[in-house]
Amino acid sequence: MVALVFAVPSIEAVAVLGPEMTNNATWLAATIAFVVTAVVIAAVLLGLSRSGVVVDAAGLHAGGRTLAPDAVGWVRVLNAETARTVLGRDARADAYLSIKPWVHTAVQIEVTGTPGAVRPPYWVVATRRPNELADVLTALGLSSRGHAGLVGDGSARAGTVDDLSSTS
Repeated sequence: MVALVFAVPSIEAVAVLGPEMTNNATWLAATIAFVVTAVVIAAVLLGLSRSGVVVDAAGLHAGGRTLAPDAVGWVRVLNAETARTVLGRDARADAYLSIKPWVHTAVQIEVTGTPGAVRPPYWVVATRRPNELADVLTALGLSSRGHAGLVGDGSARAGTVDDLSSTS
């Protein structure tokens, strides 16, 4: 939804202004400019909208950072309303967020570790399948204390959960 808000005016601007910027404007030139620009915009927006979330033996990978397995505490599934509260009114400035504004559900993961170490108190990872991510973290033994909120259906698969926030 958010991507379309920016893509439509951009495509229209190129379609209308593209032929005006050439001396010998033809429909072929305008069509080629339109198609090339549309493909580039689509590729950029698709790349920006995908955020890989991977769980493996090295830990949880989200947003270019890795949370080591021994640093994963409790896992809490956030529905849309709870996520809005955790990311808004109850947010901490030192928390790590891997979120997309158009993905309304998330998982909150407590970060454990050595006392006094500089680390975020928790991670919030946006995903359209929060129960699956929480189940995988628990199934792989990364969450030492299990779920601290809504629990999924228990059908977790051990292994890698890839690109949870990009598909429904």
